[in-house]
Amino acid sequence: MKKQTYTVKRHESCMNFTAGAVDSLRIKNGVATTVRVYDQGYIGVSGASGDCDVAELENKAVGALSNKVPYPCEKSAPAKMCIDKRKEIIKKSELVGKCRALVAELVAQNPDFILSGKLDVTDKVTKFEDSDGVEYESCSSFFSAYCVAKHKDSSNIMDEVYGVTDDRFEPEKIAHDVKKLLDAFLAKADLPDEEKPVFITDESVVEYLVGAFVAERYCSGTSILKDKLGKKAFSEKFTLVCDRDPDDNPGVTFFDGEGVVNDGFKAYLVKKGVIENLLTTKKSAATLKVKNSGTAASPYAGVPSLGAEGLKVEKTAEDVLALIGNKKAVYVTTASGGDMTPTGEIGLPVQCAYLFENGKLVGKLPEFSISCNVFDMLGDDYIGACDKCVNEAGRNRYLVFRAKAVNKQ
Repeated sequence: MKKQTYTVKRHESCMNFTAGAVDSLRIKNGVATTVRVYDQGYIGVSGASGDCDVAELENKAVGALSNKVPYPCEKSAPAKMCIDKRKEIIKKSELVGKCRALVAELVAQNPDFILSGKLDVTDKVTKFEDSDGVEYESCSSFFSAYCVAKHKDSSNIMDEVYGVTDDRFEPEKIAHDVKKLLDAFLAKADLPDEEKPVFITDESVVEYLVGAFVAERYCSGTSILKDKLGKKAFSEKFTLVCDRDPDDNPGVTFFDGEGVVNDGFKAYLVKKGVIENLLTTKKSAATLKVKNSGTAASPYAGVPSLGAEGLKVEKTAEDVLALIGNKKAVYVTTASGGDMTPTGEIGLPVQCAYLFENGKLVGKLPEFSISCNVFDMLGDDYIGACDKCVNEAGRNRYLVFRAKAVNKQ
């Protein structure tokens, strides 16, 4: 019988603010433990939230083997690794004062808006242990800021959203980013008639594509990437990777939910336009006879499931000006409610976007839609990806592609 233990501990300090006023500070210590046992081709799982008796969880997991849930189990080579990137992002004694000061600055600089959101500092420790002698520990610290802005004369619930995650606290940059965005919101710009470069955060586009990489969908023939594994499907400038390198992604665990560590902590789904891997667990990889990409998640009381932690598009340039020069472009901040057809046609409604020229936001554009095919967007129309664009704080990744905006009005 083989045993695995997967444990996640989090210490979180979260300050909430509503309508410009700080209204709560929450300090939370949380732990979630999962025990999995494997025997004769079956898996038993037990999990608990909070302090628990691991031996008791193991007994429950052994009892769950009677459910006869099939799951493959291979012997692991003994290995030990600990990567500790924890650090004091904000001194505990200064946390409340610095967060209050940032909120006050945001409110003072943007008097036309009602601002709400949260500021969060998190320390996370994830451990994986295997009875074969595998011991992994991944430790990280990260700061996140989330701010929702509503214009005082608006009837909307919210008009603009700003978010940032990093392993640094840079209040001056955050305040500057928000003011720059909301100043542009107050200015108005006309929607370009002709095709223009569009840049958008990578997750806004990747969410449409990620389902196509699920191994079960691909092997059943229902993925838009059908028969493209190992073949070129996109621009050679386009690379999509699950990057678990702690140096590049604060808060990301360097191993997956089943204790798989990839070379360089990376699992390439697309490399230079070629479909390299699918999203798998050990079970789906074994059942479907495809390579295990090490992209499993670990539900605390369930069998391993699919995950895509650290998923991002690799950059091709340092900043957006290196990709588009001084050309006019469209910067999208909020796009939701769209869909993609089985042939890859995307209809992307854009709720908030700005005209961008000479490295600056000119003004807010009216609502519009982007209509294109994903193989064009990430193929001949793909310009590249960069980190630096409008926001100065945090770690961002933007996709740049050519498209025509269709005015909905």
